[in-house]
Amino acid sequence: IPQISYASTAPELSDPGRYEFFSRVVPPDSYQAQAMVAVVRALGWSYVSTLASEGNYGESGVEAFVQSSREAGGLCIAQSIKIPREPKPGEFTKVIGRLMETS
Repeated sequence: IPQISYASTAPELSDPGRYEFFSRVVPPDSYQAQAMVAVVRALGWSYVSTLASEGNYGESGVEAFVQSSREAGGLCIAQSIKIPREPKPGEFTKVIGRLMETS
């Protein structure tokens, strides 16, 4: 059955052997990650933190960003923080505190 997705960016869906009839209208996470690395480099940044929502989209996106940054070189990731799928009260304040700990 052919499938077309408007939102699925997971890289595993790019495997034609497993998902022969799958197509997407958005780029996979790897393309988005390359674009983010290009933006970071264009801004002259070499030290960044990542922040992602818990789950396949956020976690695979950060993983793709880390991989692209390694391939590009010259970029250090200070910390990677995940926001829980269902954050408790005060969770965002705690995350901001963690981000502020690293200059």
